[in-house]
Amino acid sequence: MEVIHFSKPEEFQDELLETLVEREAENNLVLGILANLIAGEYSEYQPYLALFREGGEILAASICTPPWPVLVSYQDPPSREEVLTEMLADMERNLQENFTGLSGNREFISRLITIWEKNTGKKAILKMAMRIYKLEEVQSVEGVSGRIRPAGEGDRVLLENWYAGFHRDALYEEPDQKQVRKQVDAYLTASPTNRGLMIWEDNGLPVSMAGYAGPTPNGIRVGAVYTPPELRKKGYASAVTAGVSQHLLDGGYKFCFLFTDLLNPTSNHIYQQIGYRPVCDADRYLFA
Repeated sequence: MEVIHFSKPEEFQDELLETLVEREAENNLVLGILANLIAGEYSEYQPYLALFREGGEILAASICTPPWPVLVSYQDPPSREEVLTEMLADMERNLQENFTGLSGNREFISRLITIWEKNTGKKAILKMAMRIYKLEEVQSVEGVSGRIRPAGEGDRVLLENWYAGFHRDALYEEPDQKQVRKQVDAYLTASPTNRGLMIWEDNGLPVSMAGYAGPTPNGIRVGAVYTPPELRKKGYASAVTAGVSQHLLDGGYKFCFLFTDLLNPTSNHIYQQIGYRPVCDADRYLFA
């Protein structure tokens, strides 16, 4: 097996773009992270960008921006265990203490985790079982009062509180406040074509938010959907997600993507109601 490492995300993208776009929805996170890298983000560490190839055939591509787990492109996993073992060895050799976990296509990641556990004698923790959805046409939400608007600098304190709440709900852990401020700042200062937050207002009061980021050649990822607990079950999350999605389609994107937590039946249901259709499942593991 041939392993090719890239120091420049532009070169990595040039090599892989055609392959990744063949399954654009499945690879939307890889494509979005690449776009962010090219824009100069994740500059604290040198990213890990690796292409695994055999006989001219791409077996997988991996990308890591520490401290996040290694993200593997959506492929069918190689059948030979020694190939998967070599992939893991390359990740560990290059990332060392920053090799904290794996994320990607459920079948592929499951195979890698099984081998990692066998070779290390340790257990990996399933941090999140997810489903990727894709939307091409919004189904309108009826009966929810209010309107959508872009978030602005005057919303910063509110957004930081809400983003921390989203982090607790989505990742089941206490957020790093420094990282929360950094993420909100990135949303507020980015080009509104590529990243932003939008707020649903009811009677002039903000009641829910949703964001978008990670553009791909034809789509963009929707996320950071959050409604404070005391305001839930009023349809605000559906309304703001539908509003953001329509805003993005009107802006020229052909489709939108989003990830859901499979343990949250409510979110999986409401997204399908507004037009999101399931594409594939993905898992994120952390090493104990």
